[in-house]
Amino acid sequence: MIPEDAVQLPKTAKFVWLIHDVIWSLFTFIGLASVYILFLQSKRDIYTNIALVFMLIVVSIPLIHMALINYFYHFRRYYIDDHAVYIYRGFVFRKVETIPLNRIQNVDTTQGPILRQFKLMDLSIKTAAHGFKIREIEELTAKKMRGQLVIAALHAREVASDD
Repeated sequence: MIPEDAVQLPKTAKFVWLIHDVIWSLFTFIGLASVYILFLQSKRDIYTNIALVFMLIVVSIPLIHMALINYFYHFRRYYIDDHAVYIYRGFVFRKVETIPLNRIQNVDTTQGPILRQFKLMDLSIKTAAHGFKIREIEELTAKKMRGQLVIAALHAREVASDD
């Protein structure tokens, strides 16, 4: 269950996802159309028909994702308390990732051209075993969280080593 005080992503994240899906759809369509024109157009056999069905499925995946953006947005949240960072994802298969503060080794922010346009960033949290991302959060919030998590991780390590 997602706690009520978990932070939801900014609404501009939905638009960024839409832009990514449109770009992915265009590149996929152009690539598959090129394959069809260059290699499959002249042939008419069962393998060509199977390839066409496969191409339609591949092209439809970003379109399905576009239709489900509101659902993805509704179930993507994060929460930080004194002991851990919690990342909530998924609407059919729900997933909660818990990162104890004393296990955090590195906190990074990344920002591509689309995210920069909307003043958003991705926050990467790395432990010895795994890497976690909180995607598409506001730029100022990401920078503030990066500093808070580094300080909290250092403090959690000091407390753990004092025991």
